Amino acid sequence: MSTVGERVTGKGLRAARSVTMLENGEQLFPEMLAAIAGAEDKIHLSSYIFDNDPTGNQFIEALCAARDRGVSVRIIVDALGEFMCLPRPRIGRKLARRGLQFARFNPIRLIPPAIHINMRNHRKILVVDGAIAFTGGQNIGNRQLAKRRDNSNRIADLHFKFTGKIVDELERAFLRDWYYAHGKKDPQPFHPVNANPSQSAIWTRLVLDGPNEFLDRLNDLLVGIISTARQRVWIMTPYFLPGPDIAAALVGARLRGVDVKLILPSKNNIFLVHWANQKILPYYLEKDIAIHFQPPPFAHTKAMIIDDNYSLVGSANLDARSLRLNFELGVEIFDPQLNQQLATYMEGKVQQSSRLTESQLKTISLPSRIRNAIAWLFSPYL
Repeated sequence: MSTVGERVTGKGLRAARSVTMLENGEQLFPEMLAAIAGAEDKIHLSSYIFDNDPTGNQFIEALCAARDRGVSVRIIVDALGEFMCLPRPRIGRKLARRGLQFARFNPIRLIPPAIHINMRNHRKILVVDGAIAFTGGQNIGNRQLAKRRDNSNRIADLHFKFTGKIVDELERAFLRDWYYAHGKKDPQPFHPVNANPSQSAIWTRLVLDGPNEFLDRLNDLLVGIISTARQRVWIMTPYFLPGPDIAAALVGARLRGVDVKLILPSKNNIFLVHWANQKILPYYLEKDIAIHFQPPPFAHTKAMIIDDNYSLVGSANLDARSLRLNFELGVEIFDPQLNQQLATYMEGKVQQSSRLTESQLKTISLPSRIRNAIAWLFSPYL
């Protein structure tokens, strides 16, 4: 299975000393803030959304405190994602006002015209001192505090903390985006700080994908690894609108007797995606693929497990926007312990979910079917 990723990326495996799964902002944010508080040299932070709210302000104060200690702090926020904090003022103004090194990824402006709805940086990366890294699906803001029932926009999600040589790869990814967004080359030479792997290393590989290259690395990786599955393919994603090659790989796996599960949110936060999704799900149900709908809060988790040793986590959804139009990342993790941890997490969500049945499909009205079909026509851009 590792051969697929090597051929797609041209890279071998990298060792991680540890991989820690962090559920929702309640687990993630204390870990990130502690890492920032302990920083001695440099902090590299990239987020698609950085909300101007109490959680966002907590991060700003921690980053400013690090800067005041002499730590080099660099921050990238996607220019479109920055608008997600409206009606509050955009976070970039506050970051600049506090004197933090900040770059907007693909700025949106009318004069001179630069309106990039696509080519967004959807990656979420925090690297501290080249020794600790965080990545996954979570943005920075109150919305990630999924256990707060007074939070109307709460989102359930996963993030992962890494130590070891994979941290070097995540830092390289940040620096590449920093150069793209800021128009500068890094004046400091890159010096990896991680030691040689121990015998207990967890083998990983970073997969970067973006519209600036001709290769669809994540799409090709998904097709390849699904095609190698022999026991199970379990997928959690908020946006499920795969292309025909991934669809064929999933159906092929099920025909081989593989246990294929799709674990999706019961209602999407983007209505066009929700309707387009309803159009395609009958096809997968017909092929005996299990489809489970999670109750609120909105499930934003992006994770896949194959058999009992492989996991793929990161920022990418299973839709055209992630697989063709955005800058995304995934991390392959070859570790039975994390695979089982994710399996337990997914099983818990399945127990709370409702399973789609053929009888439910029969209740969909003709106007809704027409609406769903029209929405599906836009799927190459959703």
